[in-house]
Amino acid sequence: MTGYASTGRSYVAVADADGVMRDLSAWVERVGPLGRELSGRDVTGVNDAAARTAAGPEAAQEFTLSGRWDDTPGIGPDAALSGIVGRSVRVDYGPVGSGAGQRRVSGSFVCLSYRISSRAGEPVRFEARFRQDGPAELGVW
Repeated sequence: MTGYASTGRSYVAVADADGVMRDLSAWVERVGPLGRELSGRDVTGVNDAAARTAAGPEAAQEFTLSGRWDDTPGIGPDAALSGIVGRSVRVDYGPVGSGAGQRRVSGSFVCLSYRISSRAGEPVRFEARFRQDGPAELGVW
């Protein structure tokens, strides 16, 4: 399959400051790109007719979560994200949900920033930026 639209709701869970996984799916509207990426190393030799590349170690990728802000104690994105800036936490992401057999991306990521923004007459929004801290796992639920 070359690509398809998500027929369900994406699943996103982030560990809070206490290590409790918090399902943020109801608030997250965008996950900006998350997967697995390797660095490439040039291994071209003097006698090679063309450039050659070998897969190197896993690259430390960055991604963002953004969506509708909610400061309801204990449940919303503010409760999960406000206490983890600068910490390495677990993130689980299911692009088309968390049903059995669906794709899952998970791993440890450092939360680099958590920001809240708003405009007059529009909903309050949040954005959190993460950087990979160890290998990411591509698996299934």
